[in-house]
Amino acid sequence: MLGSAISERFMTALETALSLVRNARHSQKGLREWKRYYKHYAADGRPLGAMLLRKGFMEVVLAFASLLVASPDALAKDGVLDILRRGDGRSRKFPPDQTSESLLEGAAEIAAEEIRLLEEGSDYLRLGSAWQQRLASSVKGSSITSFLCCTVRNEEIADADILMSWLESVLADPVQSSDESLADVVLKSMAVLGTVSPSIAASLGRSLPRLVVQGGFGNGTAGLAADCLASTLKLLPEDTVITTLYTLGNVLSTDSVPDRSAAAGDFIDGSTNSPRATGLYKSQAATGSSISLAPTDVEEPSTVYTTVIQSIVRIATACNDEKINALAQSMLVQKIGRVNLLVDAKIITETAYLGACADPSELKSLLKLYAKLCHDALVRENFVILESVRVARLHLSRNVSRDSPLYEIYLVHLLDTIISKGDAHENDNKHLADAELAAQEIAQMLPPLATLVSAHESPETDEDNDTVTPLMRDAWFNLVVHGFNLSLPLGQKYTSELKVLAYHSRPLIAQNRADGQLESDIELNIVLRRGKSPEHVVDQKRNLMAALPPNCEPEVKSLSYPEVVFLNATHLVECLRANGGDCTKALAYFLDPKLRSGGMGHCMVAIANGAVRTFLSRTMTGTSYAFSTPYVAQQLAGILAGCCHRISKVQQVATACADMIITRVPSALCQRKSLFALLELLTIMWSSCLEMDTDEYEWTAVYQSRREGIWVELSDDFAFRRATLSHFHKWAREWVIKVMNIAPLDIKGLLQTYLSEHDDDGAYGHVSLGRSFALEMGSVIPSTDQRLGAIEQQPEVHINTASDFIAQYTSRQEYRFVDGIQDHDHEWLKMSGDGGGPFVRGNYALEKNVEDAASILAELESRTLSNKHVAIAELRDVLRRAAALLCRVRKDQCRLLHHLVGIPFAVFTKQAIKLGISLWMSVIKENPRMESRVLAEIAENWENTVRKRRGLFALKFHHKDPFYIKQEFAPSDKDATWKRQQFAYNLISPHFRLLQFLSSHFNATRLGTPHLQRIYDRLIHVTLDAMAETTNHPLAREVHFHIVLLGLRILRFSTSLDTADRWRLKDKILSAALRWFSFEPRWSFGGNRLQIKAETHLLADIQQALQDVDLIGSKAEGSLKSLRGKQDLLLILLTSEQTRLMVWLFPLDYDKRHHFASGQNYKQPAEAALCSSLKTAWTENPALAIQLARRFSFPKLKADVRWLLLNFPTKALWEPDALELLLGPSLPDDVHFQLKYLLFWAPVNPITAVTYFLPAYGNHPFVIQYAMRALESHSVDVTFFYVPQIVQTLRYDVLGYVERYILETAKFSQLFAHQIIWNMKANAYKDEDSQVPDPVKPTLDKVMNNLEASFHKKDRAFYDREFAFFNEVTGISGKLRPYIKKSKPEKKQKIEEELRQIKVEVGVYLPSNPDGVVVGIDRKSGKPLQSHAKAPYMATFRIRKEKGAKPGSEDSMGNAVATVNGSHSNSAPSTFEVWQSAIFKVGDDCRQDVLALQMIAAFRGIFNNVGLDVYVNPYRVTATAPGCGVIDVLPNSISRDMLGREAVNGLYDYFVSKYGGPDSLRFQEARSNFVKSMAAYSVISYLLQFKDRHNGNIMIDDAGHILHIDFGFCFDIAPGGIRFERAPFKLTSEMVAVMGGSTTSQPYHWFEELCIKAFLASRQHCEHLAHIVVVMLDSGLPCFKPETIQHFRDRFVLDKSEREAADFMRDLIKKSYSSYSTKGYDQFQLLTNGIPY
Repeated sequence: MLGSAISERFMTALETALSLVRNARHSQKGLREWKRYYKHYAADGRPLGAMLLRKGFMEVVLAFASLLVASPDALAKDGVLDILRRGDGRSRKFPPDQTSESLLEGAAEIAAEEIRLLEEGSDYLRLGSAWQQRLASSVKGSSITSFLCCTVRNEEIADADILMSWLESVLADPVQSSDESLADVVLKSMAVLGTVSPSIAASLGRSLPRLVVQGGFGNGTAGLAADCLASTLKLLPEDTVITTLYTLGNVLSTDSVPDRSAAAGDFIDGSTNSPRATGLYKSQAATGSSISLAPTDVEEPSTVYTTVIQSIVRIATACNDEKINALAQSMLVQKIGRVNLLVDAKIITETAYLGACADPSELKSLLKLYAKLCHDALVRENFVILESVRVARLHLSRNVSRDSPLYEIYLVHLLDTIISKGDAHENDNKHLADAELAAQEIAQMLPPLATLVSAHESPETDEDNDTVTPLMRDAWFNLVVHGFNLSLPLGQKYTSELKVLAYHSRPLIAQNRADGQLESDIELNIVLRRGKSPEHVVDQKRNLMAALPPNCEPEVKSLSYPEVVFLNATHLVECLRANGGDCTKALAYFLDPKLRSGGMGHCMVAIANGAVRTFLSRTMTGTSYAFSTPYVAQQLAGILAGCCHRISKVQQVATACADMIITRVPSALCQRKSLFALLELLTIMWSSCLEMDTDEYEWTAVYQSRREGIWVELSDDFAFRRATLSHFHKWAREWVIKVMNIAPLDIKGLLQTYLSEHDDDGAYGHVSLGRSFALEMGSVIPSTDQRLGAIEQQPEVHINTASDFIAQYTSRQEYRFVDGIQDHDHEWLKMSGDGGGPFVRGNYALEKNVEDAASILAELESRTLSNKHVAIAELRDVLRRAAALLCRVRKDQCRLLHHLVGIPFAVFTKQAIKLGISLWMSVIKENPRMESRVLAEIAENWENTVRKRRGLFALKFHHKDPFYIKQEFAPSDKDATWKRQQFAYNLISPHFRLLQFLSSHFNATRLGTPHLQRIYDRLIHVTLDAMAETTNHPLAREVHFHIVLLGLRILRFSTSLDTADRWRLKDKILSAALRWFSFEPRWSFGGNRLQIKAETHLLADIQQALQDVDLIGSKAEGSLKSLRGKQDLLLILLTSEQTRLMVWLFPLDYDKRHHFASGQNYKQPAEAALCSSLKTAWTENPALAIQLARRFSFPKLKADVRWLLLNFPTKALWEPDALELLLGPSLPDDVHFQLKYLLFWAPVNPITAVTYFLPAYGNHPFVIQYAMRALESHSVDVTFFYVPQIVQTLRYDVLGYVERYILETAKFSQLFAHQIIWNMKANAYKDEDSQVPDPVKPTLDKVMNNLEASFHKKDRAFYDREFAFFNEVTGISGKLRPYIKKSKPEKKQKIEEELRQIKVEVGVYLPSNPDGVVVGIDRKSGKPLQSHAKAPYMATFRIRKEKGAKPGSEDSMGNAVATVNGSHSNSAPSTFEVWQSAIFKVGDDCRQDVLALQMIAAFRGIFNNVGLDVYVNPYRVTATAPGCGVIDVLPNSISRDMLGREAVNGLYDYFVSKYGGPDSLRFQEARSNFVKSMAAYSVISYLLQFKDRHNGNIMIDDAGHILHIDFGFCFDIAPGGIRFERAPFKLTSEMVAVMGGSTTSQPYHWFEELCIKAFLASRQHCEHLAHIVVVMLDSGLPCFKPETIQHFRDRFVLDKSEREAADFMRDLIKKSYSSYSTKGYDQFQLLTNGIPY
């Protein structure tokens, strides 16, 4: 309807009327207003007329048509043509009728009609004004766009070819194409049509290149044409793209001439009839077609060339193809210098777009081109090219993203370019001096480099890049060498770029040497020596002296040229960095040892102070927000962390800098960031010092505050840590008081915030120095407070403002949370789902709260008991609200209280119990009438834990003897020990926390109400009754005796008990205490010295408490017997236990015991006293009597205990230790009549059971049957370790029990069967050549045959595969024998040839690795080993092993345990693969190595049993046949012998070269590992008498552990039968050098203590260790002599007390260190075998 209204007739009438208006006179009043409107619209560029009306009409049509292809939201953001070009257009959905078709037809007809009218009136429009022509172009553009939308929607209605003809006609008309808006519409429409019709796309691919060249467009339209061409070519084949590129490239030549014969419209469709054109297209893939310049462009072609270059670049970038990109780059680069200077500049700038998305190799070549162009431009002073190169580089810097691989390439290029300037003289330079030219070239690099590194605002972006960091450092050195200094013009010109670079640079010290290397990078860096001349030396020193304070002048004069350049560069960087807002990085320079002292150290301190002063000077101006107080506080926080650094020099400089900042800007410490950092650092330092007592011999290098992100690196020297803490605490106090005096309220407010926000996890019984310091400082009276300062101090009375500080803190806590508990909130309803609003105040609201709370608590407890997950945050929130209600109620709320107590017990973790105790105590104190009910609930739930065997009372939580559990050939695992320790703590902690609460509350309420007394009486009786079955874990000692102490206090102060009740209670208490001593004596577990100290105090408190109740039960009264004997026995044992703990606590400084014990010297009880107490012990518990004999080495005591066992064996049937005492090393004559009880006796450990097969026990049937039953009672995983001993007992297996055990066990474990067979083969002959059979060989052959015959089909197949595989592997040694005298390469080739022929069958394994499956062989790993007459070799295998269950799913004894809420961990095992090298020997008896490593593995189990932090690595050796065996190779290790051959002067030098200087963390970690392994192997070497300890038999692994190998001489034999090595073990001066260098150093003391503890832990297992050896005595091993076992036992000095044994071990250490025989033997080995030392 609107279209019909503005018909052609109407338009003609309108134009006529407007013509009358335009030509009318001003005097005509009726037309005056119209004339004014006409002029207004004309001035606005929209002359009134039919065309303006048609323009508005077509805009309406276009709006409708646009909605057909795009959503309104998209159209609101972008134009419809741009949407269609991106491919985001969509068709709107219309109902399935004719409406949509008619709408499309209508819009297309209107657009076509409008085009027709415009074309018919084109001649008239040419005569019109420019504004009329512009309106016509706008109408035509809207018409074309509307028709295009219809075409996209339905091409059948709006024909694309018709539209294409319109577009071509527009471009063919110079007048129309000169209108940029219309040209833009036409070009965009062409690009869209290309996506609609493939034929049109192909046509455009031919026509658009010519259009780009000859179109005569302006810059904007030309760029759009290039974009449209690029988007069109994306739709065409690659060949077309390449052809087009060549076509456009051909234009960029000096011989481009116009094709004057071509018609005006030829370039539109790209077709001509010329033969030349046809020929060109035939070869377009090689050279492209030829397009001549338009006649108007021949004289000035630069504009066309610019368009062509843009087109080539945009085509290449749009294709996003590396090949196309490389082609375009190559084409453009070849055109440089062939046209004109402006074209060259355009090519340079445009190729940067290609470089930003190019292949790395293409980018490198482009960067080289830029470098050459830049150099030539500087030489020739070509500023146009120089500027274009600058723009190109800047474009790359802005557009190369940091995560792109091009980023590092570009960054390295820029840095390399800077560094390379000055290396060589430029010969083609005629205008500039070399140094000046180099400086200018360097200057050209600075803007792009600064832009590149600052593209993403993150300082130190290349922090971990080992390539970039040294280049950046060298670049700074070269900058200084070439005169870039802030006092010189060149530096001043580029100050802003240098500042950016400095801010994003790391400190200028080599990171590999900043970690403590003794040789500084300053002497090694060649850039620092560049440009050295007398004049330059003077200039550099002058610059440095000008930058530093006058007191540095003498030091500067004495410095070398490289040192001066380094300091100048450092000063430049840190000054610029400080100007950029960071003054903390200067501290890092003091990590380099050379910068800590001397002249350079003094200058470096001045530079660091200068950086801070520069930063503060910017701050004091107050003009920059980046230097405002919050940012100063951030810098201060970083410097405060430096005050606690592991390097003392860093501490000194950081302290001075921090003091400078706080003095000049005290408000910096009034910020949360800095003040909280200071408080957190105090806590960190305190924790680091406490670590020595909580985890002895282990240290944490890096501490971090999760709260503030502050972290520090700390040394392993705990004395230094304590000094650091003292120093920092002193300064912290001074700084805070200084600021407190000027802003007391703000500082105290921040301190209160710190206390409020502190995470209280673990705070129960925990000391946080930061919180303590905050509380102390909050109580200080500021000196500026005149009123409080005027108060006169009273003597010995300290006045402070603590009361006000705490009052304010309490008030803040009340309103800190929005849902404060003081108000009646509605959270309970929200949680219960009622959805009600806030309660009205009143009793009803409170009762409603209580009801809701009870229901929620019941639901929470139900979830907990059903093992559903409950978040600790939810638990804490709900319980706190319930406690708040109980504090306010006036009625008894038993249901609420029941859940408040029951839920923490249901969870029963240390966190839950800690939370519960806090809440219970608050209820008791806030609402005293609830006290008895709270305590009753606690007592009831405590009894439930006893009945359900939870925590301390868990049945499976027992600490087994190491010989009862699986022994492993594996490295010591500190993490596994720590996890076992944490598991024990987690299990015991809930009861321990409850005991602390109960003890405290009892002492607070004793002599109070009888109701509370009765609760405590019942609770202690129930607990004491259950103590008969509590755990024997060493970590339970403290909890066990806390219960005893609580019982003694209840006994003393309970007034409601009569005499009989008091007697019974004391009897139970004594029995419970003695229960602990019914187990074997135990040391502690782990390295928590604080716990041991607490235990010694606790034992002393119990002794005192026993004296306080001494009169109770001291005399017999009626039927009540005297408890005196029982109490005396307990006192003896308590004193003994306390002494043992003191020896463990102070193995060296035993005199310190007086600080923790009663102060009296312990004297071992007389034998008579113990014998008199033996009857009491036996009556109380036979196990107690048995352990008395083990604890005290008195012959009579032992004899008396044995007599009791002999006469009353039924009393001790459940005690395996009793049987060992009863039978002894051989069967006594007096025991035969009681041997029948062996049928019921508890089983001993496997190795003891094996010894009962020896002839010493006479093959007594009862003994043999018991031994058989004992072995069968243990898992095959446990007995697997003792395969060599089991095989040896076949010598004496007259009754066949051992054979039966082997056959029966083999049915359960094929691996066990295979190991038995290999061991039997190895023991069948006495010699290595299988010539002299062992007497046991017939028995072994029979058992082997029976064993093989017993295999099932599947087992037999596995057996055949395994032994066939292994025989192939070991057979290589035999095949090598003919090659023994040949060269190593020939041997290696033979080994590799044989390895290639071995097929790895499924399931096969190496005998030395039964826990892994071989899945592959490194066929090239074969390596022949040195041997004169034998052919051992080494090969590497791929082993697949299974990971067990997740750590923590088993306890320390291997028992499966439940999680806290009762659920089990059922993680499926996963596999992992490792490469394992093994040595295969033929002709060498490995059985002695097997025994030695078996003993080392047993020692490993002993050390693990006490959680001792020492390290051994008992690698696997398996003897498989006479003189044959497999030896695992220790991975990542090197022999000390090889270190000597590599010209390393000593172990200390090796450690320094490998791990850094002694101040470095890596060195200290390696030293710690060395100490721990050295201690373990020293003790083992002494006990097993390892000899031949030359440097070829000592290894060092990558972690720093020392390892021993090759145990051919042990026990009672030595090399050559001569005991050269008379020292107890090898301890040389180079070993001591690694351990601190002196016998007074901390590492050496740790070594001594660990040696003593390892020795003490081993002593109580002497007999079991001896059993391993005893069974092997008849094996024929050369290490055994008749007196071997006696000598072995003597080395444990079992006749000495623990204190005497500790002193004995320390004497052995001194003797070893001062021994001359060790060095003499090393010299002997050097002379005879060439082994260096």
